[in-house]
Amino acid sequence: MDWLWSELSRQFQHNQIFSGGLILMVGGALVAALRHVPGRIWTWIQDQCLIEIDIPDREAAFEWVDKWLSAHAYARDRARRLTVRTRHLDFRERSDDPTGDHRPRILFSPAPGEHWLLYRGRLVILNRHRADAEKAAQQTVATIREHFSITILSRNRTLAWQLLEEAREHSLPKTDRRLTVYHVNYTSWSPTLERLPRPPESVVLRAGLIEDLIADVRRFLEQRAWYIQRGVPYRRGYLLFGPPGTGKSSAVVAIASAMGMDIAVLNLNGIALDDKELSELLAEVPANSLVLIEDIDCAFIARSAGEDKSNKITFSGLLNAIDGVAAGEGRILFATTNHPQRLDPALVRPGRIDRKVEIGLADKGQIRRIYQRFFPAADARLIEQFAAGVPAERLAMSSIQSYLIRHADSAEDAAARTAELSAEIGTEQHRPATTVESDAAVNSQWSTAPLPEMWSGGGV
Repeated sequence: MDWLWSELSRQFQHNQIFSGGLILMVGGALVAALRHVPGRIWTWIQDQCLIEIDIPDREAAFEWVDKWLSAHAYARDRARRLTVRTRHLDFRERSDDPTGDHRPRILFSPAPGEHWLLYRGRLVILNRHRADAEKAAQQTVATIREHFSITILSRNRTLAWQLLEEAREHSLPKTDRRLTVYHVNYTSWSPTLERLPRPPESVVLRAGLIEDLIADVRRFLEQRAWYIQRGVPYRRGYLLFGPPGTGKSSAVVAIASAMGMDIAVLNLNGIALDDKELSELLAEVPANSLVLIEDIDCAFIARSAGEDKSNKITFSGLLNAIDGVAAGEGRILFATTNHPQRLDPALVRPGRIDRKVEIGLADKGQIRRIYQRFFPAADARLIEQFAAGVPAERLAMSSIQSYLIRHADSAEDAAARTAELSAEIGTEQHRPATTVESDAAVNSQWSTAPLPEMWSGGGV
């Protein structure tokens, strides 16, 4: 070290090129380092004095904030760069003002760009970013096309929570409990509508059936640890089968409503997907949602694509998406069909479909209960008159319900004019089921009976 220090000292004293170069090098490094100091100071100030929120458009909060901004005084009165939203009036609003203007309302929200507004006395800088139209058309659906960047001039993170809570309450009031229905938009789930929950008692199935299904779903949701401890895949599948109009899809809505869950509807015929994309969809179902595949028999017939199928999903791809290695955990799947005999046994084997439940034509108990639901004040004489006039096991509940809606103003007329239903009676014979069978009994029946016969009486 002494030798090195002596050599450097000699070079400084006698070699001007060496000393000058070293001074330039050290000076340049200092200048470069100091050049970043203002930026670092500004970053430190931002961290200490600002709250920043980024909300991509695929998050539900994006829609909350957009609706909240539409009602904010800034969008109503002061903003000059605006995006147009429309809101349709519901029946209640039209009824309250029958002679008023019932056309859709025009609402404004801030357009892409920077906007300055106040929230609870604090300055909020809102940036709305939107992808260029041409670039957006070339991007995949999973790409973020629009997002909000919100900067609040405050160190208090509670303000950020309060803003988002206020936006959520404006968009989804606590008093207006709705379930969200998701559909597939290209290759991702997208919320398409919000509907009012359906009380289980409004779906008139065979005695005890809807309660049994709700209890089964609740038991599954409560037993996550049980599944994990035993190494059993934490998934459950249900098949609801029977004639059209018997209440299969309505039962799914009632179950979701009872469990406080949303519904992710998967149409295997109407979406342009391949096996990989289908697997990703079923592995990433929206939180707290059950999956509904309606008319599952239409997608594949004898392991070949159905006539209406317009995508690249294969039969093996569907099987792997339901219970393959990459299948999602905690998923509840409901499938419905009017033609159970078309389904391949591999699709409905235990593990993919754990409960097979027949929802058949209306029996006498259902006929009495739906009449009582429409006319709760009706006496026993009218109930029995109506039940005697409607043949059991010959009509779907949708037909009886439509008839009762036509005569909703008079319990007497509804009980006396049941002959009108005769024209709606189909010629297909359908053997009813009378009991709710256990999972083991249903699965045993399915594994041993020939395909057409295995459907009678299962699970009801």
